[in-house]
Amino acid sequence: MDLVDFLQRYTEDVYLARDPEAAARYIADPCLRHEHGHLVTMPLADNIERIRGFLASSPHLAFDNRVVVTDDQHVVSCFDITIGDGTEARVVSGIEVFRIVDGLITETWNSSVQPGAWG
Repeated sequence: MDLVDFLQRYTEDVYLARDPEAAARYIADPCLRHEHGHLVTMPLADNIERIRGFLASSPHLAFDNRVVVTDDQHVVSCFDITIGDGTEARVVSGIEVFRIVDGLITETWNSSVQPGAWG
């Protein structure tokens, strides 16, 4: 499986198409989310609601995966996201690591999103 292509399709099908239900094609049930200071075992339904909430708060989105690195099971993205409401836009950046097993995201590691684009 081409993990760069997987990341691109996931971004396009779920976020850019604004279709949180499409996450079921990409995210395992459950998925482990490694967050700062704790681990969350997140059922797919909760992941879909998380995505739905993000999309509701961000009527206009653009993603730029500035650096993408892969190995046999992981894809890492250093990303910029432009978030806007149609009149104003802001850019945030972060790093996300996905572990892909049998074509699904089984684990995610997220950095805290920070204001501004990667320099």
